[in-house]
Amino acid sequence: MRYTGGVLRANQAVRLGLRAASRNPELSFWKALLDQVGSLIALLPPLLAVLLLAGIGQEDLLATLPAAAGLQWPVLGGIAAALAIGFTAGMLFWAGALPLIAADAEMDRRPPDGNFWLLASRGFARVFVAGGAAYGLALLFSLACAAALFAALPAAVANPSPLLFAGAALVAAFALVGSVLLDLLARLWLLRAAAFGDSVSAAFGKAASLLSARLGAGLVVTLAFLFLEVIAATAAAMFTGFISSTSLFEPSAELLAGAPRAAVGLAFAAVYAWLEVGRMGALAALAADAEGLIAEPQEPPPSPVPLAEAVIEALPVEEEPQR
Repeated sequence: MRYTGGVLRANQAVRLGLRAASRNPELSFWKALLDQVGSLIALLPPLLAVLLLAGIGQEDLLATLPAAAGLQWPVLGGIAAALAIGFTAGMLFWAGALPLIAADAEMDRRPPDGNFWLLASRGFARVFVAGGAAYGLALLFSLACAAALFAALPAAVANPSPLLFAGAALVAAFALVGSVLLDLLARLWLLRAAAFGDSVSAAFGKAASLLSARLGAGLVVTLAFLFLEVIAATAAAMFTGFISSTSLFEPSAELLAGAPRAAVGLAFAAVYAWLEVGRMGALAALAADAEGLIAEPQEPPPSPVPLAEAVIEALPVEEEPQR
């Protein structure tokens, strides 16, 4: 697909991203599978702790509280290990998926098969470091904004004033806008490191330059996919609510409704993964356009007029004689 002016518009980038995600459905499938398995692994440590405490409580109720205090750090360690495993698997996935999505957006066709693991092995180190730095920066920003808001709460209770509330509202707005911008920067950082082979520092510089140059298009892409995710979440809640309403206050029906709920959850997890891959594809299209990889269109030549019609149009029209 080629576009006029050499500058890709946001709606065209969204279309290219969704097209790339649709042409490579296995990427959405693996992304959904990674998300579900990561969530399940993160839930295992507290679930096992609850089962252990339930078993102890059946024998000795007084021994439950010391056991719960002793399980606090192992559970937190298990959750941290699960999050680390999920993050590593996610970076490995993006190291192989982002070059394929960027190539699809550039060539306007599906890339050749069999390159995912080769690309993932070559770019995993760069993507892992860039992803850790990007998400660490976003986490520090969120913690700083939360600390500022929590520090303002005692002052607002002790000495409320319009200026203090205005400052708190300004900090909240800054946190919201800053989180959106940092999320865009993190995605472009990963994209530059994975798809374009830049080093971590070079990828950060080029991602920041692209974000400042195409800030409007990046925000439009973010809002477009946020709107699509809201539609998908609304549909998922509607289906889940319909299943729950049919089994309300009936234990046997509630047990049978577990399978349809799981099916709805898996189906919409695939939809969310498809939207996530499409968002990265749209940003990849913007990055490829900034590098001049998406060229201007070739205007199709005008269709020739058939010879018979041209001859007929050139014939003189005889006027009917007046009576």
